[in-house]
Formats: sequence, structure tokens, C-alpha cells
Amino acid sequence: MALLKKNHQLFHEIQPLLIPKKEMVDPDHRLKEIEYVVFDTETTGFHPYAGDQIIAIGAVKLVRGQITETFHTYVNPLREVPKEIETLTGITNQQLKDQPLILDAIYQFLQFAYQSYLVAHGADFDLHFLNIALKKHTGLKIRHPIIDTMNIAFHLLPRLDSHHLDRLLEFYQIPIVDRHTALGDAKMTAKLFQCLLQQLEEKGISTVGALKRSMPSVCRQAPYLKF
Repeated sequence: MALLKKNHQLFHEIQPLLIPKKEMVDPDHRLKEIEYVVFDTETTGFHPYAGDQIIAIGAVKLVRGQITETFHTYVNPLREVPKEIETLTGITNQQLKDQPLILDAIYQFLQFAYQSYLVAHGADFDLHFLNIALKKHTGLKIRHPIIDTMNIAFHLLPRLDSHHLDRLLEFYQIPIVDRHTALGDAKMTAKLFQCLLQQLEEKGISTVGALKRSMPSVCRQAPYLKF
């Protein structure tokens, strides 16, 4: 009963955080002047519709091309973290037992990301995990504009042998630090995004409208969820 009451309270606090400002979707808004939150999640597995859960959320804020703030929280998934995930991420069951539950963690993240564009590499993966949890507990979903760095890379580097994060970090000579941690991956994705923004600018793609016209799949709202 206490948890239901708390979730009801969080519903009313989360709802206004999901409403984008009108100017956020202005087609003339310059890409380099937008405030971005670049984020990543770590999870118990790769199947959000089969019960896997978020165990960490990391994010950085980019303002005029500079990282100005960082965010990180672990999440208690209320289930065991598989050994292979412990090995991959370094996150143990012991670390998570006293951490916030998912709705609290998402609320903290949305406060950090308020009125910002969201950026992620392979964004649908992270957004499905976030939106499934948000939908389950509140009936809401993330509505921020989304930019996927993997999709930008597909368009800018169509002949590159792979567009996975590791390959792109290597291509742009970005040092790999704290890989497979939510905050570490968010920081590296932010540096990758800075490189991609520069390339877009060089190609004359400098506004939201220009990006949507040239790469429709890159800049959009959060993905539709299957329930």
C-alpha cells in the first residue's frame, strides 16, 4: 500500500517533466545551441519484454558542446543480476540491494533531463527499458525528442565496417574509459556526439529541421512501445 501511494505521488511529479517546450521542436533551432542529455543504461540482460531490468542509469549534460553536469544512479532490480552481467559491468547484487527502485531512479533522471533533447547510442534499447518501467508504474512514457548517435553514424559513415560504439570510438580516436558502466558509456557517447555534430555542421546540417530532412530516422520522439 505504501509503495502504491508513493507511485501515485511520483506520477504527479513525473508528468510535468515529460512535456517538451515548444521551442524544442522548432525546425530552425540550431543543433549546437540545443541542451542535450546523453545517457546510457546497464541492465540485467537484453530482453526488456522478458523481465530484464535496469540496474544503472548514467548521463551527462551537453550545453553548447561542453559537458556541464553528470548524473548517475544504481537501481535495485528486485531480481538477481546474472554472473555474466556482474562480470561485464562490475555491478554486483550486493551493491544494488539498498539502491533506489526503478521509478525513483527514473524520476531522478527525468529531473536531470528536464527540457533537454535525449541522446543515446542505439537509443531504442535504453528507451524501451525506461518506458516499459514508466508505463508499468504510471501509465506514462518519455516524450523527449531523441537523437540516436548510431543512426547518425550510419548516415555519415556508410562504408564503415561497424557502427557499434567501440568501433566508432576507435574511428574517432576517443579513449575508452569505464566501458560498460552507465556513466562511462554516456561520457564516451557524448564525445562521439560532439564529433558527429561537427561533421554535420561541415555538411551544412546545422538545424533540427535540416537534420530531420536529411536523416529522418535520427531525430524523433521516443519509440512506440508494444504492450
